[in-house]
Amino acid sequence: MAANSDYAHLAELFTTVEEPSVVRASVDLLLLGHLPVQGGLWLIPYAGRETEGGVGALIRMHEDTVDLAIVGNSNVDISTCSSLEEAFEIVGPEVKNWMIQPPSDADSTALLHCDADRITLLSGADQAAVVGAYRLLKGLVVASGTTEATPAMNLVIVGTEERAAHDAANRIVQTAHHQLGVQLSVSQPLPAMGSNSRVASQGSFQRTSGVVDILTRIRAASQRESEPQGSQEVQEAEYTIPISTRPVVEIKEPVVETPSMDMHDKSEKQPYTSYVDGLIAIKPRCPEHEEVELAIDTNGNIHVLADAEDFRDAAIVSGWVVRHRELIAMACGAMEIDTSDAPKQHVFTDDALSVADLHGTNLALHLLTEVEVEGHTGWFSTPLN
Repeated sequence: MAANSDYAHLAELFTTVEEPSVVRASVDLLLLGHLPVQGGLWLIPYAGRETEGGVGALIRMHEDTVDLAIVGNSNVDISTCSSLEEAFEIVGPEVKNWMIQPPSDADSTALLHCDADRITLLSGADQAAVVGAYRLLKGLVVASGTTEATPAMNLVIVGTEERAAHDAANRIVQTAHHQLGVQLSVSQPLPAMGSNSRVASQGSFQRTSGVVDILTRIRAASQRESEPQGSQEVQEAEYTIPISTRPVVEIKEPVVETPSMDMHDKSEKQPYTSYVDGLIAIKPRCPEHEEVELAIDTNGNIHVLADAEDFRDAAIVSGWVVRHRELIAMACGAMEIDTSDAPKQHVFTDDALSVADLHGTNLALHLLTEVEVEGHTGWFSTPLN
């Protein structure tokens, strides 16, 4: 005859309800290094890539305000929320990937102890960017006192083609390992700002706390019971850079060249957009005038850039932009484009005298010519008005 304890155990097997597991949302702290253009322009495209197929949240902390954007396939609306806490209550259970850009005056020690799963450094690929990335990492290591106290560190190179991105990532990874003892993972580069990033909803709220408190609230808001089938978190494609045994050159106080005099051992001219500070190229082109470039600035204004010989074409494209600005805005996805102002026209020439009669107009004139300095050939650009 079975003992009473056996019956009790059998009954427990059939009557005990298994507690649902708690899914922990991922929190990625974003640090902006030396980027090709205004750093904030890269955050939405990066967030869109990280949350492809899911729902993510991008938080940008400023001195007095906090901007929150919901990215991905979501119908949630936070535009009517009166506070960040109210927005968290609405989006918390749905968001699986949180990305936070701390304020510019954030303390390094606070960043290391704010319960982030990972710190991701977004960097450009030029020498100034490599040096800047090293200094950011060094500041974190100094603040922590030891590399063992730092969370997982990740690197993303933006604004350049794959080979240049790999070379820059290799230099940063090797230097961080040999001089700081920091191990970096490397995500796939983000060469350009595509139009696939969908901002479902966004809002701006008064800032009432620091980064540590905001991450604590995110953890509390994102606690949820897992569903039977459960959705998987987006796995980001990463690759590993082998650590070289060769010693790297110590970075002390490198001399950073000014952006307007970027010299390379090659004579290939870059897109006009790269010679104007604060502009980012966009993909739309005017039919039959595809040689004329389009770009936007940090305020969302559209710019038209062309060679002086294509001056007439630039005027035609400007008219085309005015007629189709709404379609251009839709084609650029999450990028905010101001459709109220006329586009700004830029004209590039290698002969300053040839455009002398255009001074005093609304055109932005630029000298772009090939020069040679100490055996290095490259393109030099400077404004003429």
